[in-house]
Amino acid sequence: MMINLFRCCQSPCDPPLGSFSCAENERNVDAIDYDPDYDGRTVFLPDVSLFRPGDIVLTSSVESTDERSRGISQRICEATGSRFSHALICTSPPTLTEAISEGVSSLSLVNCFAHALENVRILRHRNEGLARRAAAYAQQGIGREYSFRQAMQSLRSDDSAVAKISDNGTFCSAFVAQAFLKAGADEFSGVPIEKTTPAILESLDGLVDVTNQVFHAEMAPRNIEQMSALDGDYALTPSSPQTEIFQRYAKAVLPIAERVLKDFPEAELERQTTYFGLLLMILSADAAIQKIDDSRRAQFSCAIAELDTALAAQQADGALKALHAKMVASDTEQLLRNLQETFAATPDIDVAAMKSLYKTGEEGIAQRKFALNSMKIGQVWQSIKAHCEVQEAGIYFLIQRQKLIEEVLNRMGCSPSG
Repeated sequence: MMINLFRCCQSPCDPPLGSFSCAENERNVDAIDYDPDYDGRTVFLPDVSLFRPGDIVLTSSVESTDERSRGISQRICEATGSRFSHALICTSPPTLTEAISEGVSSLSLVNCFAHALENVRILRHRNEGLARRAAAYAQQGIGREYSFRQAMQSLRSDDSAVAKISDNGTFCSAFVAQAFLKAGADEFSGVPIEKTTPAILESLDGLVDVTNQVFHAEMAPRNIEQMSALDGDYALTPSSPQTEIFQRYAKAVLPIAERVLKDFPEAELERQTTYFGLLLMILSADAAIQKIDDSRRAQFSCAIAELDTALAAQQADGALKALHAKMVASDTEQLLRNLQETFAATPDIDVAAMKSLYKTGEEGIAQRKFALNSMKIGQVWQSIKAHCEVQEAGIYFLIQRQKLIEEVLNRMGCSPSG
């Protein structure tokens, strides 16, 4: 039986906030890489409160300033007969998860925009429960390696070449398809995972186009150069190192996990290659031990304890806590700027965006609290306890963030829930 990692192993570090300034007011000419082309330009912003776990986001790099990135996107589109070359999945609004060259990573919708609505497509599965399960599986994949070989082979008609590939990596649309297949979505079974392209996702039955419902046109925010274009270039954020940290932790202990699987096949533990997956493996040990013969249970417990100790030793480097602190500082600075802005004669605050974030924040806190309580049953393990500590810090910050957002909205004469 699957332990729902969407509830038990949520990421301790969500991507940071973006701007909540209105587009119509004067733009910051001192901003980094200021681009006057955005003055007076209409772009499309997501309403994060309208996104749901499991929503699929299709994009392309048609607006990228990087010639190589734009060229790769164009070749994928031409090869598949689609206007889309990349796929993401919403795991927990406002967080998107995607397989990119650095590995499976997270991206905050709060800090995103699209230059044109036709450059993005938001697809929603009709079965909300199934979509949430797909989001849960996708959450496990953060930190998984990207496979350039699989991505290239997905565009080839040579099926025999695909069969020769056996790495632990994935690529964007295959990552999304695999999450839905694990969740039980039969619509995704018609094409092999390794041959699933964004064009295949776009053509599947059972998915509803909700793009017009979740995006709205606005004048470009004044700090748009520091935002990520879903159809162009991404901005660096304090959360960017998260994928590398997860990959480093997982690689360090993977040989121990492989040895557990080899020595105790009767435990029927699922092979895991990611940080979250390894936490799941440790959490699953209590149930799995019932399948082990009495004479081997002590050995199994020792093997899991070795895995737990090794993972805890990785966590002890403090990288995750330091990353969380950096992201908290970034978010707090942004919110304090917004609070200060409310004292201006004509406050430059996007009230709708703030209210949308407040709504998703309330849902996020509830999910994290449930996840934490579910995970605390495993605190006998060092790695689980360490992860819970970071989760508790994350919940505390989210609560404080909600209070700041509420204060900003109250000063603007608005009710967060109204």
